[in-house]
Amino acid sequence: HSQKNYPNPADMKPLITQDNLKLLQNEVLKQCDQLDGSTDKIIDDPRKCRFKFSSLPECPEGKPGSACFTNEQLAAIKAIYSPLVADGKEIYPGFPFGVEGEDASWDLWITGTSPYLQGGPSLHYMFSTNIFKYFVFNDPDWDYSKYDFKDFGAQTSYASSYLDATLTDYSEFKKRNGKIIFYHGWNDAALSAYATIDHYEGILNSDKEAKSYARLFLLPGVMHCGGGPGCDNVDWIALIIDWVEKSKAPDQVVASKTVEGKVITKTIYPYPKQ
Repeated sequence: HSQKNYPNPADMKPLITQDNLKLLQNEVLKQCDQLDGSTDKIIDDPRKCRFKFSSLPECPEGKPGSACFTNEQLAAIKAIYSPLVADGKEIYPGFPFGVEGEDASWDLWITGTSPYLQGGPSLHYMFSTNIFKYFVFNDPDWDYSKYDFKDFGAQTSYASSYLDATLTDYSEFKKRNGKIIFYHGWNDAALSAYATIDHYEGILNSDKEAKSYARLFLLPGVMHCGGGPGCDNVDWIALIIDWVEKSKAPDQVVASKTVEGKVITKTIYPYPKQ
């Protein structure tokens, strides 16, 4: 999606604006916030959001404005929600709907419109282009804007051999009685929650007893590790200690957040329960 958001390497100006993000988030909430039965600016399960992009106002004559989207901006936004497919294989999933316009969300990681970046490109752009320059192609002059993803598998195989952590066989971990708790904010803009779901489902598919040593918890409305409108405070250390030392499996967790001096809580069940 960085190719579409930064189409011109010469000026590095992002297509998606901060106004776009605010408008987008408001429309996503308008269409999908009530799907979980409560209007709280949090979408409990973004997979249920069937967002209609046609509802977003288009800019007249294709000229960018603060209250509309150009075709190019819409294409860049759709790319963020869409998986990357190369050689007929999904390389990485898209990002879930929700929390697009919050501070330190899309603006920091994806669109590069955060004041923390001081006019620099997004963190996604910086990570991805530098990995391709220095780990994949060994070429500091590599031009991201012209890359077409042909032969992606072959070109990235060597870097993948020492960078990837995709193995879903936890049999050795299981043998030594290990326990692992995965958690992911549903609206993490750095790493897609769908990727963690895919990894966890791979573990379940490889071992029918996987839930005896591995659990996944998805936190609605939570961003990268924490933050966002959702409840993001969980004592994960206590939960893993109870599981390892007392054989008390985490059948549910209580996440909390302090809002205007008031503590709110939400009970989260292990995936795929809701």
